[in-house]
Amino acid sequence: MGKLKKGRKNQKARLNPIASKSQQDLKKDESTRTSKIQPLVNKLHSTTPNEKSMALGAITILSEDARMRSLLLKEKVVSVVMQTCLNDSNDEIIVEAYGLLRNLGIEEGYDVTKYLWRQGIWTSIESALNKIDESFKFLLEKGNVEKDKSKLQLLYDFTENILSLILVLASGDESMYDSVLSKIDPILDFVLKIIDGHINRGLRVTNKLFDALLEFIYEFSTESVEFVEKLERFEHWDKLISFVNESTSSLAKVYVEGIKFNNYEVLESIHANKQVVLGEILHNVFAIVTSTDLQKLQERIESIAHPNNANEPIKKDANTLEKDLSGGNETKAETKRDLSTIEIGLSIITAVLEYLSISEDAPEKALNLSGTLQTVLFEQIEPMLVQLFKFELKANILQLGEQIVGAINNFSWLILSSEHLPVSWFEKSLQLWDIILSIQDENLQLESLGILWAIVKSLGPQIVDKIPPEFISRLQQVQANNGNANAFLNVIGLLGSIAPIVNNIEITFEISQFLINSLKAACHEPQSARNLEVIIESLNAIYDIFGDKDFDYDYPIFVQHNYLTLLRDFEPRIKEIYKRVDKSKQPHMKVKMEETWINLDRFIQYKASERE
Repeated sequence: MGKLKKGRKNQKARLNPIASKSQQDLKKDESTRTSKIQPLVNKLHSTTPNEKSMALGAITILSEDARMRSLLLKEKVVSVVMQTCLNDSNDEIIVEAYGLLRNLGIEEGYDVTKYLWRQGIWTSIESALNKIDESFKFLLEKGNVEKDKSKLQLLYDFTENILSLILVLASGDESMYDSVLSKIDPILDFVLKIIDGHINRGLRVTNKLFDALLEFIYEFSTESVEFVEKLERFEHWDKLISFVNESTSSLAKVYVEGIKFNNYEVLESIHANKQVVLGEILHNVFAIVTSTDLQKLQERIESIAHPNNANEPIKKDANTLEKDLSGGNETKAETKRDLSTIEIGLSIITAVLEYLSISEDAPEKALNLSGTLQTVLFEQIEPMLVQLFKFELKANILQLGEQIVGAINNFSWLILSSEHLPVSWFEKSLQLWDIILSIQDENLQLESLGILWAIVKSLGPQIVDKIPPEFISRLQQVQANNGNANAFLNVIGLLGSIAPIVNNIEITFEISQFLINSLKAACHEPQSARNLEVIIESLNAIYDIFGDKDFDYDYPIFVQHNYLTLLRDFEPRIKEIYKRVDKSKQPHMKVKMEETWINLDRFIQYKASERE
């Protein structure tokens, strides 16, 4: 029951609406590199602590800009920082160095994280963790006698940077993830010890570090059954939940709800009713996310992204630039927390809705959603998602369009899975339909097709009048590629659901041709997992469209265009493709392809005998 590990999406690696905007000008790159970048990187070799620290701070700030980051990487800043800063005698330099490496890993992803890993960053991390652990042991044993607040803050920042860097490394690939997880026990013990000290007043840490500790648990519990099982060693969950609920940190609250869900998903058998538990989590996440004032958040984002002096920020020297950004640090930190709260909330909602739609005991049986759960879904979750969707479509201010669409998609399919479609779904689905058709961003609209597919399956002929013919034509122009794998499957599913109800034989024929052409193209390159899914969905759509000879379009299309012969010609190829799927590497796909091949053979026999 494990979750995806390989290439897991780094929660932090997302479009950042408050990051410095790149001032791209290729003509100036060489000048900038020689006048600013090289001198700063060279100063990391300095033996003067103040000079080295100032250079590191300036590099950290410059790295928020995509263009500057690219120039820094060309100067091998990662290698230089690892060589010159991680073992420095100045603790502030060490802490900031780990923070910089963490940030570069977040922004640049796999290339940087893999390089760090190959250069032995884990050895440095273990050394840092030992140092941090000793410092906390001293504070706990002595009753927090450290009077120097700056030293305490440095320790907390150090801890946060190291834990965040571990998360970033684990997001790299499967081998890195597995390696980190194999070393997680002492790190988890340390994290739980600090949380325990914080909630039991043994040693209070900053809210920022407390959030980071909860994030660490949330992220790993989202990815690993083994990790969730390790969490059972923590004896104060109830106290932690109570402590967080009484706090003012929305981010901490949403992390706790995520951890609760991850625990439930793994340990469901020992918990109470599924709909009761998950309905409560959805209600809590709704309350947390809606506590953020979107209008005020937008104003803060705009004030950070477009300060008065933003026209030429790179022309400032490093010291001035640092002062400008640090002046708004609290606003920036608050804005980041609010954005993270919304994003994590959406992630939890998306996962909970998907989990609710699955009945592992009776997967083919329709769901019976309780009245209480329906109230949460239709009076809280759906209105909140639609509000966020409309807000985002206005200006893309949160840069969370895909996440919002993902949550609405799972909501739509959950409702479709229920035994009785709630009456309120009719009007709400029509509203969603109109919103999606009005989206100007083609990529986002493409990502939203799964929602339209669910709506068509829900409403059937009732939605036909709201499907513009030009929209159907546009869908048939979509070409499958590696960048739109899931969206293309939704194109197939949506068109396949429109074809039987559109009341236009010509359109139904065009859609059937699109499906056959998609099937042909996929059969030419079956080694791609994406194409295996295209084969499965295309054939399923064809079965649905031509499932009955009494459909008014069946004879003029299926019979007169000799589709039976076409399908017979496909059958040996589908069988060959099924046989080639490696059961040990793709067991789930092997089962699906076998089912597809068997169903194709049965469908051919059925259609051959249908008019006898």
